[in-house]
Amino acid sequence: MDIDPRHLAILRRIAESGSFTRAAASLRISQPALSSSIAQLERLLGVRVLERGRHGARLTEFGHGLVRRARALDAQLKGAVEEVRLRKLGAEGPLAVGVTPVTAAGLVPRALGLLKRQTPALSVAIVQGLEEDHMAMLEVGELDLVVGPVGVYPARPEVVEEPLIPAPLSLIVRTRHPLASRKSVALKELAGAEWALPSERSAFRRQLEALFLTAGMQWPTLCVTTNSMVALKSVVMHSDAVTIMPEQLVAFERGAGRLRCIRLRDVGQPRAIGLKWRRDRELSPLAERFVAAVRTVARPPTAQPGRRPRPRKRVFQNSQPSTRRSSE
Repeated sequence: MDIDPRHLAILRRIAESGSFTRAAASLRISQPALSSSIAQLERLLGVRVLERGRHGARLTEFGHGLVRRARALDAQLKGAVEEVRLRKLGAEGPLAVGVTPVTAAGLVPRALGLLKRQTPALSVAIVQGLEEDHMAMLEVGELDLVVGPVGVYPARPEVVEEPLIPAPLSLIVRTRHPLASRKSVALKELAGAEWALPSERSAFRRQLEALFLTAGMQWPTLCVTTNSMVALKSVVMHSDAVTIMPEQLVAFERGAGRLRCIRLRDVGQPRAIGLKWRRDRELSPLAERFVAAVRTVARPPTAQPGRRPRPRKRVFQNSQPSTRRSSE
């Protein structure tokens, strides 16, 4: 059974536009021709891929599967064309990496710096987003891998997770805040605090909601909310509002004496930051080298000769499984 890729492209356009009329207009073909294409696809497969109704066209369960495959095929073809174009220019790529605010602030830029010293001519796209968006893009091949929290969301059997470093959540306050001298605090002690918190479309809002729930606290009603980490830190620096963030996100402000990190006692085990990629998809040589660079910069610094080694913080151990697809 051979499916015409054009039928899949038409199905995807109908799904994205929500109607045959808009899809036909965007593709610059007649609506009868578009309907004929879908009818041929359904006859070939023996199932309905679309439900037509007064409110437009909606994908069936079979249609959703086909559109997902169509996106994957489109991503692979575009990637192949771009790889050839870059090679003609003497460069490598493309590489698409999903990141969160934490990994975008330090780990990924440091890894890219190391990678660019090894391979100066390369093309890399860094995509910051939510977990569900990253996983959807990873599934269809629009991302090669993700650098972000691992062990936080429900496990996906098709996705490999490799933890690298801990990313503990701390209470963040300005240096002259009444709580700034505290070494630790329990979340339940902060019921009357002024808060600055991530908005609903931020990368770790739901994780913080879970922390409040575990501590038996309601999500603060009167607070400043924003989807900007820069704005969140600025609000805390210029007021008595407090927030919760991974320590890595305030490393610069902490070093400059603008913000303080206070350990939270009742938030459970620290989160881990690591790598995620598809188990069934072989990484490109460039992606492999990027993975190696991330692992390198994630390692704790070794002691220099003649110097007394500093005590190390606990890190998540990993066996560094091969990113190559198993032959099993």
